[in-house]
Amino acid sequence: MFDCLVVGKGLFGAAATRHLSRVADRVGVLGPDEPARWEGHDGVFASHYDQGRIVSATGPDAVWNALRELSTAEYRAIEEASGVPFYVPVGLIRVCRADSPRIRQHSGRTPSGREGARTAARFITPEAALAQYQLRFPDGYRIVVEGPPSGYLNPREMILGQLALAEAKGAAVIRETATNLALHGDYVTVSTREGNRYESRKVLLATGAYANSFDLLRRKLACRVKSETTILGRVPESESRRLHGMPPVVYEVESPVLSSIYLLPPIRYPDGHWYVKLGCNTRLDRFLCDFDEMRDWMAHGDSDLVMKEMQEAVLALIPELAVTDWRTKRCLVTYTPSGKPFIDGVEPGRVYVAVGGNGKGAHPSDAIGRIAAGLVMKNEWCSPLDRDPFRVEFAES
Repeated sequence: MFDCLVVGKGLFGAAATRHLSRVADRVGVLGPDEPARWEGHDGVFASHYDQGRIVSATGPDAVWNALRELSTAEYRAIEEASGVPFYVPVGLIRVCRADSPRIRQHSGRTPSGREGARTAARFITPEAALAQYQLRFPDGYRIVVEGPPSGYLNPREMILGQLALAEAKGAAVIRETATNLALHGDYVTVSTREGNRYESRKVLLATGAYANSFDLLRRKLACRVKSETTILGRVPESESRRLHGMPPVVYEVESPVLSSIYLLPPIRYPDGHWYVKLGCNTRLDRFLCDFDEMRDWMAHGDSDLVMKEMQEAVLALIPELAVTDWRTKRCLVTYTPSGKPFIDGVEPGRVYVAVGGNGKGAHPSDAIGRIAAGLVMKNEWCSPLDRDPFRVEFAES
């Protein structure tokens, strides 16, 4: 029997498992590996099957800022202890309208709002952006360059590092899919698609978009899951050298088709090739109601319907980019009513949840996992952050 079993080995689950493994003796994490092929896969998917996520020193509010700052402070220690590099603090370019609230954030405070130290940020002109970073932006926008610790991280590698450290502390990694959770007196059983059953005194559900799938909760969470599309432009290695040092970009573009654009510089993917990645909201995004809709979207959704507009956006931002191949990639984004992750107990003293990245969960995932682990171990809130934004809400019956 486990003392603590984490269901879901994505970004939240892997982080929580590492933190739990440091203070508990019998810890396990349960979740399937990335499928070899998406087409025809009839199980669960995860959006962390990727090589690049934005790291920004400035978040949308003080809560996200604090989570980000706590997480970033741990990155180098995780890398050094695990031997798995995943963090590239190359900076970030934020492109906003002049009246955007994000412009006002660069006012001489640290990301957490403390006085006394200035955020490493500066405004540049469109001409300077083109000359220094090979990036083109239209007139009418303000261009802010954030220095480190902003940059990007590799979510696949970050999870590998977290799990390696958890395993080194004795945690068990179970590569199966949970389908049922049952309460039994002072313990919980988790049954899997593979036909096995595991017992644990406490369970943390870090199941991402699949929180309301299967029979894991007696009451459904008030989560909504949205489809999201990214595009990958394959480029020669010579382009990666030409664009070496280019920071990622967050771009508040106004378009009838695309919005909330972010761009990652050339990154090497598992197939050995280099890709530029652009992600955004599109007018074709929709909320997905259940497991079948999520599976169908991820396995064979028609993300190519917006390929042309996304290609044009990439090429507008990086003039003369030599792309040899384009492909779209599908993601799932989980939203909560508060806009913050649910980190809370759902069955007193036994079952807890850490769910809902709201499109911002990769960067602060280590802090989210730490808070969740503390709650599981002590059954009390162990963070200086206000608990209320993280309280679970249930869907109406």
